[in-house]
Amino acid sequence: MLLQRISHCFKYASVLFNKAYQKQLLSTASNLNLTEIREQLSQFQGGHVDLSYRGDNGCIAVISLLHSGRMNALTGSMCVSLYDIIRQLSTSEEHKAVVVRGLQGHFCAGADLNMLKKMADPANGERFSYFMQETLCSLRHLPTPIYAAVQGNVLGAGAELLVACDFVIASPQTNIQFVQGRMGIVPGLAGAVHLVEKVGYHKALDILLMEKGMDANTALSKGLVDYLLPPPGELSDDILLDLSLEVIEARLKGLAPQVIRGLKSVAINSHRLSYSEAVTHERNVFKSLSS
Repeated sequence: MLLQRISHCFKYASVLFNKAYQKQLLSTASNLNLTEIREQLSQFQGGHVDLSYRGDNGCIAVISLLHSGRMNALTGSMCVSLYDIIRQLSTSEEHKAVVVRGLQGHFCAGADLNMLKKMADPANGERFSYFMQETLCSLRHLPTPIYAAVQGNVLGAGAELLVACDFVIASPQTNIQFVQGRMGIVPGLAGAVHLVEKVGYHKALDILLMEKGMDANTALSKGLVDYLLPPPGELSDDILLDLSLEVIEARLKGLAPQVIRGLKSVAINSHRLSYSEAVTHERNVFKSLSS
């Protein structure tokens, strides 16, 4: 019952934010339809995105990206699967945290180039941007902490997926780069917005302007990485996940699921809602946990 009350508070705050978000997008997105875009993206097959559960009593949800030979570049069907998994997790009360990871030594090398070539016009670009903004903003607003467990290449759209997560756990063998500027474009999946939220305006702009990628130590110094794993060398997928789970479980140890969700809710809504709405929301969450 208590967890349901916390979820209700979180959903109410999300409704307030989403109303403002949707109102802002309405003038430019009135001709965009998620169902139609979903059908279009589903035509670009390849790779897959899976959901599994790990940790004590399966309390940590794990989203795994795999596109063999393409460093987990996102195809249209992978984008659709990611959207569906995030929607599923948004209504689940069974987990305390979410991990996003890539398999086969890389996190994500961006959007699949074959798909991009076939959608290389402004109208399709806007459709892809709209769908992925909906996806990554929904990921950002899941009611539990979101951790990216990364190594290898984190490029372009992969970097935008990274900053949609609350925390980044990185192997020393990690290369992060927002390559969009070098491609003659800007981030289009809410990546710039989330990057500024994470590291601040000046560091974010510096990162966006970088000619080369950042290693894990550089990303740590700029605030883009939160936890740097100690072992040198490339880690297997299983070892990277196990080490990341150790970090997460140590951080969440002793915290009840409803407290974790309450803390995430008051933190993320403190800067998404107006001051008065955020203060009211915090009081409501406090009341739910105190009763």
